[in-house]
Amino acid sequence: MKRFRILLPAFFLATTWVSAQAPSDLAQRVEEIMTRPEFAHATFGMQFYSLKSGKVVYELNAQKLMVPGSTTKLFTEGTALETLGADYRFHTRIYHTGTLKSNGTLEGDIVLVASGDPNLSGRIQPDGTLGFENEDHSYGGVDSRGVGSDPLLVIREFAQQIASKGVKRVKGRVLIDARLFPQGTRELGTGVVMSPIVVNDNLIDVIATPGATEGAPAQLKIAPETSYVRFVNKVTTGKTGSKLEFDYSDPQPGPNGSQVVTATGSLPLGKPVGMVSYPVPDPARYAQVVLSEALRSQKIEVEIPANNDADFKALEPSYKPENLLAEHVSPPLSEEVKITLKVSQNLHASMTPYLLGALAGHATKDIDQAGFDVEHDFLSKVGLDLTAASQSDGAGGNAFFTPDFVVKYLVHMASSKDAALFRRGLPILGRDGTLAKIETDSPAAGHVFAKTGTYFVSDALNKNLLVTGKGLAGYMETSGGDELAFAIYANNVSVPMDSEQAQKIVGGALGEIASAAYASAGSGAQAASSGASAEYDVLIRGGHVIDGSGNPWIAQDVAIKGDRIVALGKLGNATAKRTIDATGLVVAPGFIDMLGQSEFQLVIDNRSFSKLSQGITTEITGEGQSIAPQNERTLAPLKPLEDQLHFKIDWTDLDGYFAHLEKSGTPINIGTYVGAAQVREAVIGEDDRVPTAQELEAMKQLVATAMQQGAFGMSTALIYPPGHYAKTDELIELSKVVSQYGGIYASHMRSEGSSEIKAIEEALRIGREANVPVEIFHLKVVGAPRWGTMPKIVDMIQTARDAGQDVRADMYPYVAGGTALASALPPWVADGGMQKLLERLHDPAVRARITREIEAGDHPDWENLYFDSGGAKGVLVTGITNKDLKDIDGKTIAQIAGIQKKKPLDALMDLVIADKAQTGALYFIANEKDLQYGLKQPWTSIGLDAGELSLDGPLFDPHQHPRAFGSMPRFLGHYVRDLHLMSMEQAIRKITSMPAQREGLHYRGLIKEGFFADVTIFDPATILDKATYEDSVKPSVGVKYVLVNGQLEFADGKVTGVIAGKPLRGPGWKPEPNAK
Repeated sequence: MKRFRILLPAFFLATTWVSAQAPSDLAQRVEEIMTRPEFAHATFGMQFYSLKSGKVVYELNAQKLMVPGSTTKLFTEGTALETLGADYRFHTRIYHTGTLKSNGTLEGDIVLVASGDPNLSGRIQPDGTLGFENEDHSYGGVDSRGVGSDPLLVIREFAQQIASKGVKRVKGRVLIDARLFPQGTRELGTGVVMSPIVVNDNLIDVIATPGATEGAPAQLKIAPETSYVRFVNKVTTGKTGSKLEFDYSDPQPGPNGSQVVTATGSLPLGKPVGMVSYPVPDPARYAQVVLSEALRSQKIEVEIPANNDADFKALEPSYKPENLLAEHVSPPLSEEVKITLKVSQNLHASMTPYLLGALAGHATKDIDQAGFDVEHDFLSKVGLDLTAASQSDGAGGNAFFTPDFVVKYLVHMASSKDAALFRRGLPILGRDGTLAKIETDSPAAGHVFAKTGTYFVSDALNKNLLVTGKGLAGYMETSGGDELAFAIYANNVSVPMDSEQAQKIVGGALGEIASAAYASAGSGAQAASSGASAEYDVLIRGGHVIDGSGNPWIAQDVAIKGDRIVALGKLGNATAKRTIDATGLVVAPGFIDMLGQSEFQLVIDNRSFSKLSQGITTEITGEGQSIAPQNERTLAPLKPLEDQLHFKIDWTDLDGYFAHLEKSGTPINIGTYVGAAQVREAVIGEDDRVPTAQELEAMKQLVATAMQQGAFGMSTALIYPPGHYAKTDELIELSKVVSQYGGIYASHMRSEGSSEIKAIEEALRIGREANVPVEIFHLKVVGAPRWGTMPKIVDMIQTARDAGQDVRADMYPYVAGGTALASALPPWVADGGMQKLLERLHDPAVRARITREIEAGDHPDWENLYFDSGGAKGVLVTGITNKDLKDIDGKTIAQIAGIQKKKPLDALMDLVIADKAQTGALYFIANEKDLQYGLKQPWTSIGLDAGELSLDGPLFDPHQHPRAFGSMPRFLGHYVRDLHLMSMEQAIRKITSMPAQREGLHYRGLIKEGFFADVTIFDPATILDKATYEDSVKPSVGVKYVLVNGQLEFADGKVTGVIAGKPLRGPGWKPEPNAK
């Protein structure tokens, strides 16, 4: 089987860049190039347009139709980005038919429903982005590499999920439902078969190496190894300097539906060959076999079917949540666009019209045409003249555009809502993608962001190659400060029968033209750059960058433009509107609070001093109760708070809350879970009972709506009413809804004390049966009799992780917990709501029962915080709202009882009554050794469990938990720097990229080009908490500057007043198609 080589990824292999100090006239330079003999019959077309002046700098044949090659991908991928949305996710799900018995036998089939996700491979990185090799494995070559260390990474994760559901034997078949669009067409560039199911880019990676001597067999290294294809190696080693010949035969049928392929040819002795990937002829069958083999590796008994034939229409009724065995949610579409553009991935681009037709056009026939209809509508709506374009495939094998059309499109994309993501996806000269090795030391390196394109055919008559299309199109930051959108094309150039020469001759010419434009001081560029603003908005110089990945620090400058990090390195001559001297300081990603409580505070007083002053730029909130949904049942208990603090809850769902927040502003980025207690209260109130089937369905619908509107998952707080009343099965059913949208289950467990083992088992069970990742809130060991058992708790979690279950935890670096004083009471006291609780506390018989139960100690069904704190002396009252009781604020229950001459529990219950259950309390329940052991685990992060506060204003109270002001500096200063629990780099990872990955906060959590500019700059020698339990409202020291989305919000110990935070939406949220 011969392989096509017509859509090449590389732009040019050698160029001569004109020095920026000696610019030449662009028009003259173009004329000189076109008069060369090799271009005697060629046609050039180009246009350079200043984004600053709004004028054309230079053009030539700009209205002529040109063969664009792979620059066509700019249109294909841009259309997908704008139509489906940058945050669109592919959901690939696996269902079972029939019955899964309690003994693990599945009397039915396992069916993977293909979603069109092009990246079921090893591309997925720890930070949730997609990785790539600059020379993609689909093209092959010496420097080509496979995508990630395991090409079957996602397939193996599927198998692990299925095993975790208890499946041990499959009596039916493993099937691949690949009906989203028709499978079978080979894309033109590399001959890979297009299909809705894409495993490892529908390739088997083959690395060929010549033998040690002439005539010796060549070596073939295969990945992945699978019974689907058996390779017969007949490749030998030729003489030194001999011609490279390598080919695959057409596949022949083997046993049990397998394929037998013979590799033939000769490899020159002593010359590395590299990747010669094999495109599988039947992607669905390939996926079927490797999934079956992965299930076997999980000790699941399953036969590998001989074919993938099935009546999938008849199987559709089984595609329902209760039959879900596994699910993979892709990174956002913007990451896929990046992959396709950076490496010129032909398969992905060729699939895109089909995906647009199926997903945006909702077509079931002529799906690729429906996709082009979607693109036509999009390009028409942005005002482009479609008579200047022709396109019949997604990658560029059959297309024509005028340079003017291409540039007008690029101008539109430069002002679109996804402009930064689109530009970030382009190869960068001298840095990455198809431009990685080009002019790495050129003045223009890092300043040209452009898609490459090459299309050529064989010329048998002259034994040459005819380059019918060579192109470069994108954006450029010129040496004079201008910003250009440009497109350069050369068509119909005859070159020797050598692809490297083709690249050198034609690509070199385009490179010279681009370099002349970069260095040009012509009238257009001059006018555009005169009076131009500084190169960057913010430049952070001289710091030690700890990028959040866990890598060692590096001395780098960091440049910010708008809300993104745009450059890293030694940026010696760069200029900026604001320059921050970070000499002697650490430059880190903004810290992420895994459990904040700021959802209401941001509406009331949004200065966020307590968060910003300790370097926090992002918070995830919503513990059990959440900001939404709201209805009459949930709003009634909040009415006194609204009246007291003079604010209005004018929303009923997350969309409404986010709209409110966008209008009022938030200094920090904030995302939220939907609280299981919140939806329970909204449907059945605060009663202690099991929901009816109808009520449970209503609760599930509320969870689904919240996930669709951007919740990151569902949370529980199972020691507090009404969340405490929820049984495990109820939580599993709600979590199954969360699973459908790619969210997580986060829990303040039912116990952190006497029943903690059972509580962890419950959390793990919910995760397994609902197929959701599990996050344990504020992990700790509560109660002196159990202190020292954190290693046992850690081992339990680690065992689950080793078995393939995704479970992690967060912690705060203090031994005291903080919650309501009323939480010291048994949960039954709150049955029916707060008013019922207050009524009961007036009843002497009820008070006597409460006293007996608390003094009895450990209880299997609820958390006895009073007892676990060592009694009255271990409970410190904070945040009393009744002004008449302020004199006892900040005292222990033992002290209050002494002052009032009451028994301690009577003093506690009387205070709950007098302050209408609004009083907070600190409970001294944990110990230092357990805390440190937990912090050292690689899967724990930091969550404050405290909302944003300021040093004055409506929310100010002098008695708080010190974690509100001190958690992050205490962690970094006390535990990391002073006690050496871990390296500073690993500590920063725990509070940046790790929580970003956990929550799916894409483009956050790293100091990396293209990521949001959430940046914390601190002094590693001085960072430390100052708040104590006795003096809790004291700002920490050491944090010097904090930027949120590129804006300076904290400096010199003060907030600047800038409000640049954003509401963050979770994986189930889908932007409106075509939304601007």
